[in-house]
Amino acid sequence: MDNLNNIKEIWQDILKKLEGEIGLEAVDLWLRPIIPLVIENDSLKLEVPDPIIYKTVKERYEDSIVKTAFQVTGRNFSVNYSLSLASSEPKPAPKPEPVREEYHNRAPGMGQTPAFVFNPNYTFETFIEGASNRFAYASAVALSQNPGKSNPFFIYSAPGLGKTHLLHGIANEMLKSNPGARIIYTASENFVNEYIENLQNKTPEAFRNKYRKLDCILLDDIQFLIGKDKSEEEFFYTFNSLFESKKQIVVTSDRPPKELALSQRLVSRFLSGLAVDIKMPDLETRIAILRQKKEIHKFVIPDDVITFIAENVKKNIRELEGCLITVGNYCSNMRTQPTIDIVKGIIKDHMAPGEQDENRINIEVIKTTVADKYGMDRKDFKSPRKTEAIAFPRQIAMFLACDLTEMSLPEIGDAFNRDHTTVMFARDKIKQLVHTDPYFNEVINQLIAKIKSVSNS
Repeated sequence: MDNLNNIKEIWQDILKKLEGEIGLEAVDLWLRPIIPLVIENDSLKLEVPDPIIYKTVKERYEDSIVKTAFQVTGRNFSVNYSLSLASSEPKPAPKPEPVREEYHNRAPGMGQTPAFVFNPNYTFETFIEGASNRFAYASAVALSQNPGKSNPFFIYSAPGLGKTHLLHGIANEMLKSNPGARIIYTASENFVNEYIENLQNKTPEAFRNKYRKLDCILLDDIQFLIGKDKSEEEFFYTFNSLFESKKQIVVTSDRPPKELALSQRLVSRFLSGLAVDIKMPDLETRIAILRQKKEIHKFVIPDDVITFIAENVKKNIRELEGCLITVGNYCSNMRTQPTIDIVKGIIKDHMAPGEQDENRINIEVIKTTVADKYGMDRKDFKSPRKTEAIAFPRQIAMFLACDLTEMSLPEIGDAFNRDHTTVMFARDKIKQLVHTDPYFNEVINQLIAKIKSVSNS
């Protein structure tokens, strides 16, 4: 090509050829957001919108761009990048996988600045009460108003039915009447990791002082202590110390106390208090949950569609909300009104008769599909590397595992060599992107469709 002045035309020709080489999806996701600026001497100057695209294109697609530019123009170019003025110059993205602290406030003797605040959206007011959870809800409210009376308080249920919501609700309610209360919410995996770290640092007393001088401990997913004898023993003594001081102990699990493969002395202590279960919500409760979530997400979905979803999605609240989000985003992005006929097609794989198909989805299919999409090696999902080109697809795979499988957060973490809080962070980050970025939402929908297609073939 003799005329190199029309940089936009040249760039479009390059993209067209690259569609056949690296795929239309990769071009649309990573290259089409780039703005070609100018060709000067032997340099092709491109403006990238953010550091994520810069790193991915630089590491993965630059060689293909250079080769294709030669095919289009007959000249060899180097590629120079600039970041758009709306962003800063390329730099490492914030670490995507932090381990979050669990303190609500600086409690006497703890000596640490808080980094975790109880979720303000997880209150008793926002918890939808129904026949399936009424006893658990009423018990949680009562103990938050009179800590230490129902002790210990043990909540068990399948994943996604509201246990964590109740834990945060208890903390938020207790702090209303006693703002200085020393309360810690933590996942059992965090408890284990923190205990190990203190042993390595030869500071076990600091760990014991932190947990044994509380007014209330809220321990999520106690089943993670199974097989970790030293951590279980440490929790046993923490439990005894708090119990004898009449401080509140609240524990959750995915199974009743008698089914936990923990020491008999610890199980017997759980059985000595109040143990309640949460069952699958009934139809009326599911409808109420969907209506509440509809208002939160500001979706315009008629009541007949809400009822249809509630009648057909019965596995857990997480899946129920996921269907609502999918329907809301689909209708918004496709600019169509939600009807039962449309929604039936959108959520068909989540409807009760189709549960057997969905049960066949496993995490390896998710990993393979995401790895193929982003051109990465599957082994990188478990690697310690945290470059954006690896961490971002890994977070997507974690989100999809939360959404499409019935694995617990610790189980998903094990599959990626990460911990419980990392999975929670990835899930919430990707969910936020799905809510706010229509294009990214479509990418996720395409991945889900491919995963289900492979799983059902």
